[in-house]
Amino acid sequence: MSRKLVILHVDGLSANMLDHAVRDGRMPFVRRLMESEGYAINPYRCGVPSTTPFAQAGILYGDNSEIPSFRWWDRERRLLVNFGAGSTFKKVADKYFQSCVPLTKDGACIAACYPAAAAEDFGIAYQERSYTQDSRSKSAWHVLGPYLANPLHLGDWVWQAVAVVGRTVRDVWQSMASGGHPARSYVITDVIEEIFVHHLTRYATLKAMHRGFSPIYAGFYAFDETAHAFGPSDRSAARILSHVDSTIKAVAAARGGQYELVVLSDHGQVDSVPFASHAKQAFGRVLAAMLPGFHVQEVKGKAFGPEPQAAQGTLKVTLSGGLAHLYFESRVARIGYPELVAAQPRLIEGLSRLEEVAFVMARDGQKDVYVRQGHVLEGEALRSMLAEYDDPDILLSQVSRLNSFAASGDLIVFGAFIEGKQVNFENQAGSHGSVGGEQLHPFVLAKKDWKLRTDQIKGAHELYQVLCELRDGLPEAAAQGQSK
Repeated sequence: MSRKLVILHVDGLSANMLDHAVRDGRMPFVRRLMESEGYAINPYRCGVPSTTPFAQAGILYGDNSEIPSFRWWDRERRLLVNFGAGSTFKKVADKYFQSCVPLTKDGACIAACYPAAAAEDFGIAYQERSYTQDSRSKSAWHVLGPYLANPLHLGDWVWQAVAVVGRTVRDVWQSMASGGHPARSYVITDVIEEIFVHHLTRYATLKAMHRGFSPIYAGFYAFDETAHAFGPSDRSAARILSHVDSTIKAVAAARGGQYELVVLSDHGQVDSVPFASHAKQAFGRVLAAMLPGFHVQEVKGKAFGPEPQAAQGTLKVTLSGGLAHLYFESRVARIGYPELVAAQPRLIEGLSRLEEVAFVMARDGQKDVYVRQGHVLEGEALRSMLAEYDDPDILLSQVSRLNSFAASGDLIVFGAFIEGKQVNFENQAGSHGSVGGEQLHPFVLAKKDWKLRTDQIKGAHELYQVLCELRDGLPEAAAQGQSK
């Protein structure tokens, strides 16, 4: 009998952190999968930017080009594109994935950034509960209603609500008492994710399995939200992994000999310090000082400089963890490096000399320009700088690909690491989106018998083909497993 496939996406969990959680006993069921069913942790590289929309587009469609971060400025449509609450991607979705055959075509895609041609999403998308108008897709109330109508589910939800709120309040006070700075907005989101959305997504996944959909792709974001709030190395993040382990166990128990299970992540997380905390002023204020006369608008932040009507121009600054894109709003295409230096001679040099900035990237025709401490880096000097963050050859290809996107900013700014923490352009205790550390190294948890080769994957879009081959080869893989 043909096997079906269910894929669980655990947002923000790196391969190394998963390995430590298994070894430390925080994920006993995953350990059982590894010991009794032959599962193994297969690291891969997600590419840059290390964000969910970029990585998940690669995984689901095999194409994540022109997705330069979690949010960006669409010059053609004069529109801020962002994911999460109030997502606007649907307004530009027609520009993407036109020739792609999604991984989940005619399957189920639950709590993802994209619909991915699934026959069902149960009305649940990443922080948006009415993603698609597809007539085949139900409203989230078709899942929420039956879930809450069950007294066992309702009782579990109420109990979890009380327990999680109590634990979260305790974690906030303990973190502050020890000198930590939890990100309060993410603390609230974390509670919502853990109590409600995580449970609802698990319920929808089990319902999809009961109805026989394949493949099923389901996203779980509680760990990522907790890591944003407290930092990935905090005890709160470690505790959430036990919660994730329970979900993997529940889904595995529902396989019934029909489904094969894969668990993967899209990127990792690193501990971070907000730019404003370290520099003692907002990033937008620093930019406004370098661009006198310009109105500087931080997306998800404040505005600085003169009002737009009195300004000589507007700079849009889209912030995504340790990565920032800078857009001169009046432009319909990216500004070349020579023109930018001529027009704003203080900007690039000033940015590159900030202690909080690792390097600045610009574009000169088809050539990448990297600036650090006021100097343009090339050759061995460039490789030496990139080697501080990852394999220099691989990282160079990843950041160069990002710099080739027409949707990228006129300038791309990467946060520096200071005392082991990356500078974060948002207010987060843990972050991703940039380069350096575990944020670039997610995983695929899969059976050794499948012989998945992920060690050569340099970007999430390359994982798509691996998963498609697994999906289409499951009958053969199952037969091989039975013959041993």
